[in-house]
Amino acid sequence: MAPTDLSRLQLPTACREALAKPRSERIVGHTIPIATAWWNAEIVAAHLPGAPVAGPGVTQLSRGDLFTDAVNLDVDSDEELLRFLWRVLAWGSGMKLRLNRKRIRAVAVNRSSAMAALRQALKAAREDPAQAYETLRPRDRNAIAYLGPAFSTKVLYFVGSGALDHPCAILDSQVAATLRDICKWDSLGDNEWPTSTYVRYCALLDRWAHEESRRLGRRIGIDEIERWLFRP
Repeated sequence: MAPTDLSRLQLPTACREALAKPRSERIVGHTIPIATAWWNAEIVAAHLPGAPVAGPGVTQLSRGDLFTDAVNLDVDSDEELLRFLWRVLAWGSGMKLRLNRKRIRAVAVNRSSAMAALRQALKAAREDPAQAYETLRPRDRNAIAYLGPAFSTKVLYFVGSGALDHPCAILDSQVAATLRDICKWDSLGDNEWPTSTYVRYCALLDRWAHEESRRLGRRIGIDEIERWLFRP
């Protein structure tokens, strides 16, 4: 199938209406319940740093919590970098823990290469979505086993600390389904997207965000559009 001409795609009216709601409500306050005890136990069992993912009694994380983590994140510290990764995975997984034990063990087995890939990707994410994505998906394969596009793009997104000009956005199967079914990106596959597709996706959201910024008279982040695509 020929690549869809993304310049012709228009933002659905329902998304434009959703953007009228405050960013603090739709993005910063977007909260997910997490399996805190499970994560803490599995990380310790794998003999990896970064636990606890949350303190006693904390059973949920918000996007705002992860933005705060990223503000002062020292990517050269294994402990800080892995705690950030575990918290992003916990938020992204919610109470569905499928494959997360394998993700943790994959880092434990190849820790040095996993840390190198994460560091390089997160340093690139604020400026170059292509380089950042390719680092975690070299030649369309996972640099870290079981850390595919749905979760790697969450890591690339959250390291931006919620900045409105951060160029990386989350791309997962639910976002892709909306882009195909509602926005008519016909050539977009189900998953395993190559770097070129991720770059086109981020550019599409950036165009829509700039158009809506002019319409609404305030700066719209690409994550505000991604939020609607995830759950229209």
